Amino acid sequence: MTGMKRIVIVSVLALTPFLGHAEETKGTKAKEVIAQAVKAMGGQDYLNVKNTYSTGRYFSFDREGRKGYAAYMDWTVYKPVKSRFQMGEGKRRSVTIYNLELGKGWTLEGKETIEDAKPEDIENFKKLVNRDWNILLRNRIDEDGMNLYYYGSDEVSGSGEAEAVEFLDSTNQSVIIYFDTKSHLPVKTETHVTDKMGIRHKEESEFFTWHTIQNVHTPLRIDTRVDGQITQQNFVEKIEYNVSIPEDYFLEPKPEKKD
Repeated sequence: MTGMKRIVIVSVLALTPFLGHAEETKGTKAKEVIAQAVKAMGGQDYLNVKNTYSTGRYFSFDREGRKGYAAYMDWTVYKPVKSRFQMGEGKRRSVTIYNLELGKGWTLEGKETIEDAKPEDIENFKKLVNRDWNILLRNRIDEDGMNLYYYGSDEVSGSGEAEAVEFLDSTNQSVIIYFDTKSHLPVKTETHVTDKMGIRHKEESEFFTWHTIQNVHTPLRIDTRVDGQITQQNFVEKIEYNVSIPEDYFLEPKPEKKD
């Protein structure tokens, strides 16, 4: 048995340089795939996006497939991340604001009801930001502790028309982005999230209806599934890049005065 153990140990040690080279090769290939995707989405114009303003329709689905609907407006600054998301208007509007530069957030219901975001809500928003595919492609590739892994079309289930890159950060959070092998555009993201009950779920977002806007190739429909069941659809009707956004949009909102 002793001799057998020595043979195994020697074999593993002998393979270590080759395994390391394989991992390095996959990391290099991952960066090549990301570079192709960035080029397909507009190259430097895509990388130079600092903020967005978009409007559209938001559909949500429950477990029975019943559908809710709301019009939305979204203002997002990417670095540092600031977000203002509004659904509905007037007395029925709901506004959610996060400002990671300040580490604060607020919700505004209607015209008067304002609440501070709880610390756990801010932390969950940070996690959501870190999983965002645009943040990953623009800002997190060379982040300390970030590892990239490439999966070829023969390793990706489906039609064989996609390849994938896994982003694994220092917190062990994994996000896989799938790319079309012909267009090089992202087609889907895949990650796992844990709910308040501590149950782990598989979350996927798929991208459709690509259009070029201000030289940036943009998906105008995004479908989200949790554990294989559709939970929401986003239809972008208008989107603008690098617009002027008032700074107070990302500060604590003020209640409107009553008439």
